Amino acid sequence: MERVTISDPADVDLLLRGKEFRADHPFRVSRRILGVSTLDLEGSEHRTRKREWWAGFGKQWTDGAAAQELVSSAVAGGFARARASNDLLQGCVYIPNRVVLELLGLPGVDPVEHYARLGPAVRTLGGLPEPEESLARSRDYIRDLSRDVTVPLFAGLPDEARAAELALFLIAGAETTVVALKIVTAAWWRDPSGVRDDLRSSGAGNLVMRMLASDAPLGMTTRHASQDVVVPGVGAIPRGAILDVDLAGASEQSGLDETDARRSSQGYVFGAGAHRCPGDRLAMLEAEAYLEGLVQLDASEYAPVEASEPRPSTFRHPTWHALTKHPSVCAGSETVGGRCTES
Repeated sequence: MERVTISDPADVDLLLRGKEFRADHPFRVSRRILGVSTLDLEGSEHRTRKREWWAGFGKQWTDGAAAQELVSSAVAGGFARARASNDLLQGCVYIPNRVVLELLGLPGVDPVEHYARLGPAVRTLGGLPEPEESLARSRDYIRDLSRDVTVPLFAGLPDEARAAELALFLIAGAETTVVALKIVTAAWWRDPSGVRDDLRSSGAGNLVMRMLASDAPLGMTTRHASQDVVVPGVGAIPRGAILDVDLAGASEQSGLDETDARRSSQGYVFGAGAHRCPGDRLAMLEAEAYLEGLVQLDASEYAPVEASEPRPSTFRHPTWHALTKHPSVCAGSETVGGRCTES
């Protein structure tokens, strides 16, 4: 089967918005991991499920006091976990997973431990190799956890559809934001004074969006051609061809004005068209609150620990395993393996 990569912004926009280019391909990895979720549907069923997402995570909700308090508490908890573990990236893991677990009525589940159990499914969705037995344990965990959810989120859907949407929320909903927070952390660490200046001049929303547009959390998605079609920058695409849509490349090429964070000007960080990320407002709320806390820290006290694996093409984690304090600044703490620990 022919496979084509599309990265020109105009062509990417056409693929994301054009009805000839569909997401409902039976070989998509997301179907195997999550079930048939909103990611993998088109037409009326897609719109029906998407309405549940819009109702739950729209502007009215994210602008409200409950959402603001939820995110503020999660961010505070994330920085506390980062201090306890001496790894800022642990905070990036904690915050989105704490938010998701709270929204699902699962406050007793530890976010970092929860994320570790999701790991095999997340890695597989990110295009990394994972043993089938590990993936099976991760899927069982997701299924068992979903059974404990009694909140009305997605309650209007049939059981199978509800399970798929909950799995999508648990994994992809949190993971994209985990990566986004790591990207924000890396940008801050590389140029802390520039980030502080930009924050003062243009605000958290504009700055976060520029960071993510230049280094998109979700690098790649797929479509398939439902008919023979011509893509201007590529040429003739035969029916059935798989199209790898380079969101990161298209976002970077699109660029953003220094003071423009409008939804219509966000490149392709959150996709576009009918399959635009339904939780983008929540992700931005978390990233903005996190950035406000991050700039209060001293970046010179931290050093990255490089990961052993290359950067994935889908969930684009930076090539850091951790971001830890130098032993020389671990005042009042002990060092173990070169890292600070709470004394």
